[in-house]
Amino acid sequence: MIKEVADVTFYEINELGEPGAPVLYLNTLKVSNIEGTAESTHATGGKGNARLIAWDYGKDINVTLTDALFSPKSLSIMMGTGAVDIKESGTIKKTVEFRATATDVATGAPTTWKDPNGIEREISSPAIYDANETEIDAVTGELVVGERYFITFDQPIVDVQEIVVSADSFPGTYYVTGDTFARPKGKTADELFQFIIPQAKVASETNLTMEAEGDPSVFDMTLNVLRSDDGQMMKLVKYNLPDVSKD
Repeated sequence: MIKEVADVTFYEINELGEPGAPVLYLNTLKVSNIEGTAESTHATGGKGNARLIAWDYGKDINVTLTDALFSPKSLSIMMGTGAVDIKESGTIKKTVEFRATATDVATGAPTTWKDPNGIEREISSPAIYDANETEIDAVTGELVVGERYFITFDQPIVDVQEIVVSADSFPGTYYVTGDTFARPKGKTADELFQFIIPQAKVASETNLTMEAEGDPSVFDMTLNVLRSDDGQMMKLVKYNLPDVSKD
Protein backbone atom coordinates (compact mmCIF):
# COMPACT_ATOMS: atom_id res chain seq x y z
CA MET A 1 0.00 0.00 0.00
CA ILE A 2 1.30 3.44 -0.92
CA LYS A 3 1.47 5.50 2.25
CA GLU A 4 2.44 9.09 1.47
CA VAL A 5 2.19 11.86 -1.08
CA ALA A 6 5.24 11.95 -3.34
CA ASP A 7 8.10 14.43 -3.40
CA VAL A 8 8.37 15.32 -7.08
CA THR A 9 11.44 16.52 -8.99
CA PHE A 10 11.47 18.02 -12.49
CA TYR A 11 14.62 17.67 -14.61
CA GLU A 12 15.42 19.39 -17.89
CA ILE A 13 15.83 16.99 -20.82
CA ASN A 14 19.17 17.30 -22.63
CA GLU A 15 19.88 16.85 -26.34
CA LEU A 16 20.25 13.09 -25.87
CA GLY A 17 16.80 12.84 -24.30
CA GLU A 18 18.31 12.15 -20.87
CA PRO A 19 17.61 13.94 -17.58
CA GLY A 20 19.87 16.91 -16.94
CA ALA A 21 19.82 19.52 -14.21
CA PRO A 22 16.93 19.55 -11.72
CA VAL A 23 14.77 22.64 -12.31
CA LEU A 24 12.01 22.19 -9.71
CA TYR A 25 11.64 20.25 -6.47
CA LEU A 26 8.19 19.94 -4.85
CA ASN A 27 8.12 18.62 -1.27
CA THR A 28 4.95 20.43 -0.14
CA LEU A 29 2.38 18.56 -2.24
CA LYS A 30 -1.04 17.71 -0.83
CA VAL A 31 -1.94 15.29 -3.63
CA SER A 32 0.07 13.46 -6.31
CA ASN A 33 -2.42 11.51 -8.40
CA ILE A 34 -1.66 9.22 -11.37
CA GLU A 35 -4.56 8.36 -13.67
CA GLY A 36 -4.27 5.93 -16.57
CA THR A 37 -6.99 5.65 -19.19
CA ALA A 38 -7.48 3.85 -22.51
CA GLU A 39 -10.19 3.30 -25.08
CA SER A 40 -11.61 -0.02 -26.18
CA THR A 41 -13.47 -1.42 -29.16
CA HIS A 42 -15.20 -4.79 -29.33
CA ALA A 43 -16.26 -7.42 -31.82
CA THR A 44 -19.78 -8.53 -30.94
CA GLY A 45 -22.10 -11.24 -32.19
CA GLY A 46 -24.13 -14.31 -31.40
CA LYS A 47 -27.25 -14.43 -29.26
CA GLY A 48 -27.64 -11.15 -27.40
CA ASN A 49 -24.88 -9.57 -29.52
CA ALA A 50 -22.40 -10.17 -26.68
CA ARG A 51 -18.82 -8.93 -26.73
CA LEU A 52 -16.50 -11.56 -28.19
CA ILE A 53 -13.10 -9.87 -28.59
CA ALA A 54 -11.76 -6.64 -27.16
CA TRP A 55 -9.05 -4.34 -28.50
CA ASP A 56 -7.53 -1.64 -26.32
CA TYR A 57 -5.93 1.50 -27.73
CA GLY A 58 -5.24 5.14 -26.99
CA LYS A 59 -3.42 4.65 -23.66
CA ASP A 60 -3.23 7.95 -21.79
CA ILE A 61 -1.58 8.76 -18.45
CA ASN A 62 -2.11 12.05 -16.62
CA VAL A 63 -0.50 13.13 -13.36
CA THR A 64 -2.13 15.78 -11.16
CA LEU A 65 -0.03 17.57 -8.55
CA THR A 66 -1.69 19.75 -5.92
CA ASP A 67 0.82 21.95 -4.10
CA ALA A 68 0.10 23.65 -0.78
CA LEU A 69 2.68 26.34 -1.54
CA PHE A 70 4.13 27.96 -4.61
CA SER A 71 7.41 29.48 -5.71
CA PRO A 72 8.30 31.80 -8.60
CA LYS A 73 9.92 28.80 -10.30
CA SER A 74 6.84 26.58 -10.05
CA LEU A 75 4.64 29.41 -11.31
CA SER A 76 6.98 30.04 -14.24
CA ILE A 77 6.81 26.37 -15.27
CA MET A 78 3.01 26.32 -14.90
CA MET A 79 2.57 29.55 -16.87
CA GLY A 80 4.86 28.47 -19.68
CA THR A 81 8.16 30.34 -19.59
CA GLY A 82 10.11 28.24 -17.10
CA ALA A 83 12.28 31.31 -16.46
CA VAL A 84 12.38 33.77 -13.57
CA ASP A 85 14.01 37.14 -14.22
CA ILE A 86 15.83 38.26 -11.06
CA LYS A 87 16.50 41.99 -10.60
CA GLU A 88 17.90 43.99 -7.73
CA SER A 89 15.31 46.74 -8.06
CA GLY A 90 12.48 48.14 -10.16
CA THR A 91 9.12 49.91 -9.88
CA ILE A 92 5.48 48.89 -9.96
CA LYS A 93 2.33 50.94 -10.52
CA LYS A 94 0.48 51.30 -7.22
CA THR A 95 -2.91 52.78 -6.32
CA VAL A 96 -4.19 53.43 -2.78
CA GLU A 97 -7.55 54.75 -1.68
CA PHE A 98 -8.25 57.40 0.95
CA ARG A 99 -11.15 59.43 2.25
CA ALA A 100 -10.33 63.09 2.57
CA THR A 101 -10.07 64.52 6.09
CA ALA A 102 -10.03 68.13 7.19
CA THR A 103 -6.23 67.91 7.28
CA ASP A 104 -6.14 66.68 3.68
CA VAL A 105 -8.38 69.57 2.60
CA ALA A 106 -6.02 72.03 4.31
CA THR A 107 -2.62 70.54 3.33
CA GLY A 108 -3.27 68.39 0.24
CA ALA A 109 -3.45 64.65 -0.41
CA PRO A 110 -1.55 62.19 1.84
CA THR A 111 2.15 61.75 1.06
CA THR A 112 2.51 58.29 2.66
CA TRP A 113 0.74 54.92 2.62
CA LYS A 114 0.94 51.80 4.81
CA ASP A 115 2.07 48.55 3.23
CA PRO A 116 0.51 45.15 4.17
CA ASN A 117 2.99 44.85 7.06
CA GLY A 118 1.92 48.21 8.50
CA ILE A 119 5.11 50.03 7.47
CA GLU A 120 4.61 53.62 6.34
CA ARG A 121 5.95 54.29 2.83
CA GLU A 122 6.51 57.58 1.04
CA ILE A 123 4.51 58.51 -2.06
CA SER A 124 6.42 60.36 -4.77
CA SER A 125 5.02 62.08 -7.91
CA PRO A 126 1.41 61.02 -7.28
CA ALA A 127 -1.60 61.45 -9.53
CA ILE A 128 -4.88 62.05 -7.67
CA TYR A 129 -8.29 61.02 -9.03
CA ASP A 130 -11.78 61.34 -7.61
CA ALA A 131 -14.50 58.67 -7.89
CA ASN A 132 -15.47 60.05 -11.32
CA GLU A 133 -11.94 59.45 -12.66
CA THR A 134 -11.25 63.18 -12.79
CA GLU A 135 -7.62 64.07 -12.03
CA ILE A 136 -7.06 66.57 -9.24
CA ASP A 137 -3.88 68.56 -8.58
CA ALA A 138 -1.98 66.79 -5.78
CA VAL A 139 -1.20 70.03 -3.93
CA THR A 140 -3.71 72.72 -4.87
CA GLY A 141 -6.66 70.56 -5.91
CA GLU A 142 -9.81 71.02 -3.90
CA LEU A 143 -10.65 67.98 -1.80
CA VAL A 144 -13.99 67.41 -0.11
CA VAL A 145 -14.09 66.00 3.42
CA GLY A 146 -15.38 62.41 3.43
CA GLU A 147 -15.13 61.88 -0.33
CA ARG A 148 -13.18 58.92 -1.80
CA TYR A 149 -9.98 59.59 -3.76
CA PHE A 150 -7.34 57.42 -5.38
CA ILE A 151 -3.60 58.09 -5.41
CA THR A 152 -1.64 56.46 -8.26
CA PHE A 153 2.17 56.44 -8.18
CA ASP A 154 5.31 54.47 -9.07
CA GLN A 155 6.45 52.42 -6.08
CA PRO A 156 10.14 51.41 -5.89
CA ILE A 157 10.68 47.69 -5.22
CA VAL A 158 13.74 45.53 -4.49
CA ASP A 159 14.66 41.80 -4.64
CA VAL A 160 12.46 41.42 -7.70
CA GLN A 161 11.55 38.02 -9.20
CA GLU A 162 9.62 38.57 -12.44
CA ILE A 163 7.76 36.03 -14.57
CA VAL A 164 6.76 37.18 -18.05
CA VAL A 165 3.85 35.31 -19.65
CA SER A 166 3.51 35.88 -23.38
CA ALA A 167 0.92 34.70 -25.89
CA ASP A 168 3.38 32.37 -27.65
CA SER A 169 4.93 30.72 -24.58
CA PHE A 170 3.66 27.34 -23.40
CA PRO A 171 4.81 24.89 -20.70
CA GLY A 172 7.63 22.54 -21.60
CA THR A 173 8.40 18.83 -21.31
CA TYR A 174 10.45 17.46 -18.40
CA TYR A 175 11.84 14.23 -16.96
CA VAL A 176 9.91 13.76 -13.71
CA THR A 177 10.40 11.52 -10.68
CA GLY A 178 8.22 11.12 -7.59
CA ASP A 179 9.48 9.58 -4.35
CA THR A 180 7.15 8.11 -1.73
CA PHE A 181 6.73 5.07 0.57
CA ALA A 182 4.96 1.74 0.24
CA ARG A 183 4.17 -0.78 2.99
CA PRO A 184 3.47 -4.46 2.24
CA LYS A 185 0.53 -6.05 4.02
CA GLY A 186 1.52 -7.49 7.36
CA LYS A 187 4.81 -5.55 7.49
CA THR A 188 5.78 -2.76 9.88
CA ALA A 189 8.66 -1.30 7.87
CA ASP A 190 8.18 1.00 4.90
CA GLU A 191 9.72 0.30 1.51
CA LEU A 192 10.75 3.01 -0.90
CA PHE A 193 8.76 3.66 -4.05
CA GLN A 194 9.45 5.91 -7.04
CA PHE A 195 7.58 6.70 -10.22
CA ILE A 196 9.60 7.81 -13.24
CA ILE A 197 8.23 9.68 -16.24
CA PRO A 198 10.81 10.10 -19.02
CA GLN A 199 8.72 12.75 -20.82
CA ALA A 200 6.05 14.72 -18.96
CA LYS A 201 4.42 17.64 -20.78
CA VAL A 202 3.07 20.29 -18.40
CA ALA A 203 -0.52 21.05 -19.41
CA SER A 204 -1.23 24.61 -20.56
CA GLU A 205 -4.44 25.01 -18.55
CA THR A 206 -3.66 26.91 -15.34
CA ASN A 207 -5.86 28.24 -12.54
CA LEU A 208 -4.70 30.62 -9.82
CA THR A 209 -7.49 31.04 -7.26
CA MET A 210 -7.39 33.99 -4.88
CA GLU A 211 -10.25 34.24 -2.40
CA ALA A 212 -10.89 35.83 0.97
CA GLU A 213 -12.68 32.92 2.66
CA GLY A 214 -12.14 29.21 3.11
CA ASP A 215 -8.89 27.27 3.11
CA PRO A 216 -5.69 28.75 1.66
CA SER A 217 -5.42 28.45 -2.11
CA VAL A 218 -3.63 25.45 -3.58
CA PHE A 219 -1.88 25.23 -6.93
CA ASP A 220 -2.74 22.46 -9.38
CA MET A 221 -0.35 21.28 -12.08
CA THR A 222 -1.34 18.61 -14.62
CA LEU A 223 1.25 16.53 -16.46
CA ASN A 224 0.45 14.70 -19.71
CA VAL A 225 2.70 11.65 -20.04
CA LEU A 226 4.23 11.29 -23.52
CA ARG A 227 5.53 8.14 -25.19
CA SER A 228 9.32 8.06 -25.29
CA ASP A 229 11.34 6.73 -28.23
CA ASP A 230 11.56 3.25 -26.71
CA GLY A 231 7.79 3.09 -26.15
CA GLN A 232 7.94 3.58 -22.39
CA MET A 233 5.60 6.05 -20.71
CA MET A 234 6.21 5.44 -17.01
CA LYS A 235 8.16 3.26 -14.63
CA LEU A 236 7.00 2.28 -11.13
CA VAL A 237 9.92 1.16 -8.97
CA LYS A 238 9.66 -0.36 -5.48
CA TYR A 239 13.08 -0.72 -3.92
CA ASN A 240 15.20 -0.88 -0.78
CA LEU A 241 18.56 0.71 -0.18
CA PRO A 242 21.62 -1.50 0.38
CA ASP A 243 22.87 -1.99 3.92
CA VAL A 244 25.51 0.44 5.06
CA SER A 245 28.72 -1.44 5.79
CA LYS A 246 30.09 -1.00 9.27
CA ASP A 247 33.85 -1.07 9.46
